[in-house]
Amino acid sequence: MKRFAVVVLIGAVLLAGRSIYAQSFAAFDFKAPAALSVPAFTDAEIRQLTTTLDRLLAPGATEDARSVVWQFARRVQAGKLTAAQETRVLAHLDSLSRARPGSEAVFAGPRRMIRELTVGKVAPPIAGTDLDGRAFTLADYRGKVIALIFSAEWCGICRSQAPYERFLLDKYSNWPFAILGVQTGSNRDTARQAQAAAPTASRSWWDAPRQDNPHGPIASAWNVIGWPASYVIDGDGVIRFIDVRDEDLLRAVRQLVEVQVERDAAAARRK
Repeated sequence: MKRFAVVVLIGAVLLAGRSIYAQSFAAFDFKAPAALSVPAFTDAEIRQLTTTLDRLLAPGATEDARSVVWQFARRVQAGKLTAAQETRVLAHLDSLSRARPGSEAVFAGPRRMIRELTVGKVAPPIAGTDLDGRAFTLADYRGKVIALIFSAEWCGICRSQAPYERFLLDKYSNWPFAILGVQTGSNRDTARQAQAAAPTASRSWWDAPRQDNPHGPIASAWNVIGWPASYVIDGDGVIRFIDVRDEDLLRAVRQLVEVQVERDAAAARRK
């Protein structure tokens, strides 16, 4: 908790006022903390990743194929792909799928992650009901920075992120920002009670697991098979960061909110 207290103190200072913050750094000849950025893949890195994928899926390999391909897709999500690199990666997955008759489902979700859920892509639509049974959509929050958090009541790592999420909810309560949760677990009532007792989201979808599948329809559409999972989305609905946690989540939200505030102010001046 000491580490998080320091984070909260730093965050409070940074949020006190962007203009004062920038002026003070300039006045004393300091440089502002480096912006959080998503690295671009080199072609060599893509070749290395596909070679590793081939090795782990080779005949006689003991790794679970579904887990291997999903982890590959998660790793690809961690960087920026050029259009040519994306085409090569998808073609490689198609080739592996054709070589393994009956394995189409193993590759379908990871293909969707790379084709639709990488940095720079517009986030796919989400529609469902919240923990109180009221309908809402992701599009309802266009114009705000969104931290989209997939979590479950039984997920220990999810609970470790709760203090950061509560900090963001508190500090950005009057800013163009929202945390939208996608909750799954034993039942809606349990999730609602937990959220009421210690809120970690502005609003959450209830993503009910099915009898034949522990993943709800939203998690399935986004191919979430490991929790927590997170996407930070800008005001235009574009994915900017994926699976950032702890201080990196705070930094990602801060820099995107600052951009959105400047855009909103510029739009107001033009009216």
